[in-house]
Amino acid sequence: MTAVPSSPEIVEAVRRQRAYLLDTLGRFVDVASLSGQEQAAADFMEARLGDLGLKSERIHLDTDALSGLPLYSPRCCPDGGRYNLLAVHEPRHETGRSVLFNGHLDVVPTGPEALWARPPFQSHVDGDWLFGRGAGDMKAGIVCTLAALKTLQSLGLQPAGRVGFNAVLEEECTGNGALASVSALRRSINAGKLAAFDVVLIPEPGGERLIAAQMGVLWLEIRITGRPAHAAVMTQGASAIDAAIAVIADLKLLEAEWNAPAARHPVYRDHAHPINFNIGQIHGGEWNSSVPCMCTIGVRIGFYPDRSVDSAATEVEKRVRAAIARLDSDLSLTIRGEGFRAPGCEFDLDGDGIQALDRANASVHGTRIKRHAITATTDARHFKLMLDTPVTCFGPEARNIHGIDESVSIESILRVTTTFAQFLVDWCGVEPLEPRGP
Repeated sequence: MTAVPSSPEIVEAVRRQRAYLLDTLGRFVDVASLSGQEQAAADFMEARLGDLGLKSERIHLDTDALSGLPLYSPRCCPDGGRYNLLAVHEPRHETGRSVLFNGHLDVVPTGPEALWARPPFQSHVDGDWLFGRGAGDMKAGIVCTLAALKTLQSLGLQPAGRVGFNAVLEEECTGNGALASVSALRRSINAGKLAAFDVVLIPEPGGERLIAAQMGVLWLEIRITGRPAHAAVMTQGASAIDAAIAVIADLKLLEAEWNAPAARHPVYRDHAHPINFNIGQIHGGEWNSSVPCMCTIGVRIGFYPDRSVDSAATEVEKRVRAAIARLDSDLSLTIRGEGFRAPGCEFDLDGDGIQALDRANASVHGTRIKRHAITATTDARHFKLMLDTPVTCFGPEARNIHGIDESVSIESILRVTTTFAQFLVDWCGVEPLEPRGP
């Protein structure tokens, strides 16, 4: 019978992986991987999986093939031959249960590099924090999953259940990477080529909490066309920029209506400000002395899990069109979707897999995991809504994600890795490490 390591032995074994964690994460962060430009990060991840003895399957992104699916989001980037990775540890004797770790490779733009203490794609450590774009969101969480498996290997063990590692594209703009992976998994399951995973864990930077619910997210491009004129006779024109300012003001009024206590979804009842409409981009005008003819606004709309994407989009578009209609008959408007059309959802955290994770955390850290509802979206929706697989997010503490000087707590990385290692022992069971071939 295989000796099962105790929780103190797992804690100590993870501590011995500190150098691996920091080196791997630092090099991972140094690989710039903006949405649509993730190939170098995919190459890095494939090599690290290979280091652990895992062979990766490449799941190419084909948005045309995905476009008929309910969770498809309008493309933001050309497919360009990009692909997800799926690697699965297969035990010699499958006696335990299975888990799939999912994480995204893409990161958001850095903003002006001059605002960063150091270049955003040159990782560095200062005290307990490792800095760099993507350090928290979410390369640290991905490395935690690799380090959990490596910890067992360092003890001469491997999971006695299947453990999958799924690295995906475009989580930050469409979610179509995860959609491609879930579609491929569903085809394989339906064809009998692959058994369904028992639980999916996504190590997003949630401060070591379980996600109980997430918002729906909708991206819209609002393009306003006015009538140009010389600034000396500006009343003869119709300013697209002035119209955009009015549209933004009306959107903020709608945001306040959705945030009103009486309008709130129950899980967000005590949240300070659950609904967020973000004016992420604005481009307009042609000349300082000309009434601007064109203005384009890129907006991100958050909405509650009990509302459909179409319902949210319809109400927002109605409000925008009403604002334009009252301003000037010479204004014209085009609204189109590009990027997220992501429904919100709630997650069942009381099933066996999530409870096993909670107990694993208690075994190694002495505390149960807190729960929270987030005001963003994650790829967890695909597993919940398409596969009906138990899923949640649980990852390390991070600061300034999507901001300047993004960083992740090193101690938190170690704690999350320890919880994952204990979970693999408890959930999957263990067997002696299979020797690798020459």
